[in-house]
Amino acid sequence: MSLASTQIVAPISLHLDRVVGGQSGWFDPWPVREQEVEPQMENGSTKDNLQARDSVPDVKPLASSSRPRKSISERAQAAAIVLNRYRIDYKNDWDFPESILHSQTQIQTFLERKVPIELVVPAFPFKSSNRSKKVLGPFPDEAERLSLLHLNGLCLSIKDATDSNTFLTIVSDGITYNDILDVSDQEVWQYGQHLRKMAEQNECHYIRFSRICDLVGAGHESETLDEAHYLARVSAYRKLLEANTPVGFDVLSAIANDPDISRTYKGYKKFLMSERDDRTARSRSQTERENSVIAKAMIVRGKAFAQAVKNRYPDFVRLSIHPSNDTAKVSIIMLPQDNDIVMTPWHGAVVRNTDGCVSMSHAILVPAMTHDVVYVEGRPSYFRQRSDVFDWFPLDLIFEYLYPCGIVIRPAKPTSAYTLSMVDMQKVQKLAMTCSPVVLRGFRGANKDQHTFISRDHDPEPEISGAFHDITNITSHEPHHSRVEATSSCKNGPLNINTDESESPDKTSHFQYLTPKASDGLMDAQTLFASSELFVRYLPQAYNVKRLEKIRWTCHSPGRLNNTKKDIPLIFNHPTLNAPCIRWNPPWHGSANISIDNGSQSLVSLVDRLLLDRRVCLRFAWQEGDVVISDNWAMLHSKK
Repeated sequence: MSLASTQIVAPISLHLDRVVGGQSGWFDPWPVREQEVEPQMENGSTKDNLQARDSVPDVKPLASSSRPRKSISERAQAAAIVLNRYRIDYKNDWDFPESILHSQTQIQTFLERKVPIELVVPAFPFKSSNRSKKVLGPFPDEAERLSLLHLNGLCLSIKDATDSNTFLTIVSDGITYNDILDVSDQEVWQYGQHLRKMAEQNECHYIRFSRICDLVGAGHESETLDEAHYLARVSAYRKLLEANTPVGFDVLSAIANDPDISRTYKGYKKFLMSERDDRTARSRSQTERENSVIAKAMIVRGKAFAQAVKNRYPDFVRLSIHPSNDTAKVSIIMLPQDNDIVMTPWHGAVVRNTDGCVSMSHAILVPAMTHDVVYVEGRPSYFRQRSDVFDWFPLDLIFEYLYPCGIVIRPAKPTSAYTLSMVDMQKVQKLAMTCSPVVLRGFRGANKDQHTFISRDHDPEPEISGAFHDITNITSHEPHHSRVEATSSCKNGPLNINTDESESPDKTSHFQYLTPKASDGLMDAQTLFASSELFVRYLPQAYNVKRLEKIRWTCHSPGRLNNTKKDIPLIFNHPTLNAPCIRWNPPWHGSANISIDNGSQSLVSLVDRLLLDRRVCLRFAWQEGDVVISDNWAMLHSKK
């Protein structure tokens, strides 16, 4: 194991057709099939903002250019549905709280003005001051990286839905609270600088940053702001910020009469019980009294900060990290996590388990007997459950997780002469079942060692196979082209799972081995990988997996095949893991006609949409020499 990476320390009903805002509640902003009938339905910049805007790549939506352009109101509603799905209290697409309805109006205004859609969130202040129990250190780590990718995905999803660039401005509230919580101004600065670097390294082009000076009328200072200047001016910034406190604001009255503020106050007091790294012998009652005073001070400061944000960004869609009644602002989940109670990235540590589960936890609660601390660039970054799948001795390797799914395995030193024949196929397969796709990067002999690589699969019958003409498929027998052609006349064949009703999924190849051919143009394109596990996680409450297990569908492939397959189950259990997997022909390529046999036809749109959701679908960019192994039962994939 690489020390560079790890050190031990009832059937579907018609509810889908409910109405939102006077129009169909199941509006699909992504590609639709030809047979479907769709339901009818200048800003300030800082130095950070300009740099982010200049670096934005040309990301084209998956929708066909031949489709008629949707109306502004349709696109605004599509964006509102996307935003709704990122809410903490999201249940169904048609459950629009007041904050989403207001956001839809704001987004429509941006579209009418033909300017980028702007979102703003106060967040990312500093790492918790409780370094002994809650977090791994003072700097951004895997939790922040996941959060930035998640939020950048939100912007891209709204861009997909509207055809309009969408930016999220993060306003750090660090110096709003740091002096109250005994965190130094220097730590706030360094945390913010590392966060900006992390966003750049992870190509989060739609994330922008705003400093406190931008809120208090000193935005011109951000152009030349460095650490020394920041530290010299931070007290003045804080006083200017406090001047934004609403006249006559009474914190006690607000706690008693404002449900959101009351909820925040209770949350602060609970938070402070774990936040304050108390090594003194104070009694519990004394601690509670002190925490009550601190919580009130935080509310007053927060009220001033919120007003400053509103003054500076009056037209931006306002997001919030705190649970609320979703009236004045949209409360969103900051990063994907398998937690009953959501946690922000700066108040805990990421825990990755071998079953693919990603959660947040206070660091002290993660058992050292079962988990290792993974170091990135010399700093502790997250916890990973101990497993021999990460032990490739004597190879010194780094394991890097992709978002929203997948993992890259590469030599810790680029000069290492590791070849593909040295790869342990048993471990690759085991890892692929919970973390597909597995990307082997930087191994020599990707073409020369292919058959040697496959020979290391010790199963009685080799399971590595593929069926896509545009991807090199290495097998010990002929590729099963027929199982793709059974549902698609497209040579790119987006469906991984055999839909022939005479052959069950466990009769098909379990894994696929994929490498790009020079003639494919994959080096300039992306391959889409959609995860069944993530698909199931993000289903609307009204259409959970238990209901979808009853659904059957029919696929007709026109053209030379003119082939129809009926009574195909939408959900099947993974033959090895017994986890629900999706059996579908997405609209990524071709024109296969899909119909639901025993439920609402709106399900076609639901499944198509969710498979392209950026929380579910990895847009994988190839590098020369990459080799990808994917669990063919758990994943769907295709060239974009």
